[in-house]
Amino acid sequence: MMLETSYKTLKDIPTEEYMSPGAGLCAGCGGILAVRLFHKVLGENVVWVNAAGCMTMLYSYPLAPLKSSWLYTAFASAPAGAQGIRDALDVLIAKKKIPSKEDLKVVVVSGDGAAYDIGLQSTSGALQRGLDFYYLVYDNEAYGNTGFQESGATPFGSFTSTTIPTSLDLAENTNRTKELFEI
Repeated sequence: MMLETSYKTLKDIPTEEYMSPGAGLCAGCGGILAVRLFHKVLGENVVWVNAAGCMTMLYSYPLAPLKSSWLYTAFASAPAGAQGIRDALDVLIAKKKIPSKEDLKVVVVSGDGAAYDIGLQSTSGALQRGLDFYYLVYDNEAYGNTGFQESGATPFGSFTSTTIPTSLDLAENTNRTKELFEI
């Protein structure tokens, strides 16, 4: 799905708000701003498909800050959930059960753990099938919700809770960052 408008500066971003105040994420979280701006650019007809991770706290009872639909999935299956939504929308529109103006942009929002590691096979399958979706990866370079363990996005030399230097190995993370979008 191609966007018709080009956004070159923040002044070009629409002023319409699709997010209200109040979320269960950490104070100062950059992910909230990313989702907010992404939603402004995509417009109101959006359904979010969320893999377990930091962004899961964005939409948790009693907080529901988005004026759009939100679907939680298991850690590894957000792109598969997005495929189900896209297919259902396409069938409903083709059978004229819903008008085409009610079509939604499908957005997978995932942390780097789900995108780079646990959900990579689901993402690979979605790309192979040509799924029409947007993919927003909130990359904090570790598994942030579970003690900041190393993920496939953790940069070389980074200190995480699972890459602690010892007397036998003085280096922190000795793995290279996985090049997700080159894969």
